[in-house]
Amino acid sequence: LLVTAFRSEPQTPKQSVDEVMVAYKGNTAGNLRQYIKNKPDKWGFKLFARASEDGFIHDLVLYQGKTTLEAHGVPLTSEQQAMGVTSQIVSVLASTMTSSTTTAIFADNYFTSLEIVRYLKDKNCRYTGTARDNKIGKPPLKSIKDMEKKAVPRGMHDYITSDDGILALRWKDNRVVTLLSTDMGVETISSVYRYCSDTKKKEPVNCPAVIKSYNANMGGIDKSDMLVHLYRTPMKSKRWYMRMFAYAIDLCLMNAWIMYRRDIKALAVDGLSLKNFWIQSSHVSSPKELIISVHPQHLCATPDDSVRFDMSLFHAPVYTTRQTCKYCSRKGNILRSTCVSMLIATALSSTMKL
Repeated sequence: LLVTAFRSEPQTPKQSVDEVMVAYKGNTAGNLRQYIKNKPDKWGFKLFARASEDGFIHDLVLYQGKTTLEAHGVPLTSEQQAMGVTSQIVSVLASTMTSSTTTAIFADNYFTSLEIVRYLKDKNCRYTGTARDNKIGKPPLKSIKDMEKKAVPRGMHDYITSDDGILALRWKDNRVVTLLSTDMGVETISSVYRYCSDTKKKEPVNCPAVIKSYNANMGGIDKSDMLVHLYRTPMKSKRWYMRMFAYAIDLCLMNAWIMYRRDIKALAVDGLSLKNFWIQSSHVSSPKELIISVHPQHLCATPDDSVRFDMSLFHAPVYTTRQTCKYCSRKGNILRSTCVSMLIATALSSTMKL
């Protein structure tokens, strides 16, 4: 239901595909729990996501082993079934885009292969992604071993374009990067600054246009992860699906804030920060308010005095004679108080009338 709503929202012309980890270290999730050493949350549930460049997630697929794509709701064509697993994931996420012919997809070397680049090119969808050396065929480029030599200066690049318009590029930065693209070319060459250990300062390094475009548009999923981790829903449970439920709440509010930011930017007005947006959301009847009420140790912002001391509200205290609190007292630790909440007082008065 949520993913269907996310897909219907306007998407930007630059889309990124990457993995999302929902933290979970319990042992009750079976094979659904995965381990990825390069992620901040190394243990948890792995989702494949497609997002706009501002961090709005439009589509999600939860990793479930062999049945991963069956839960997505988009049937695979015979051409997709013949592809590799990672290529299938990218093709399925791309199939739910509203305007694939005017969109460029960016992905890392886990998803990129010559197979998916050609498939999307046939669908008039542009693609740019870093690639592993064994997934690009055998283009006549300088080998990684030769480019890693100290005699080869940083910023050196080598490229070739196939007959069907696929660019294969190899560029030396701190490490050698291989990239496939049908979206951008090598020109124009710009400069990026990198620290040089010899001169002890940053030096300009030549950077092809396709590399600069990849760095600028690949961070949609990472931005979404960063925003979700800033203010997460307090949900600790041994039941693994509760962590997924909490992530769904966080994702909904994060996507809502991004839509809100788009609107206030179009109106050229100042808006709420993400923190204040969360606080405003918790003051209304929302899933966030429900979770906080279940976990009282995570408190909302203090209400105004006009709300705190309004005797017509159910939470206002009612002063009475000193009585024992049946809810807080334990054997050997009797607690007494002269005030009770309006809610308890109402319940007691109703019981006495009965």
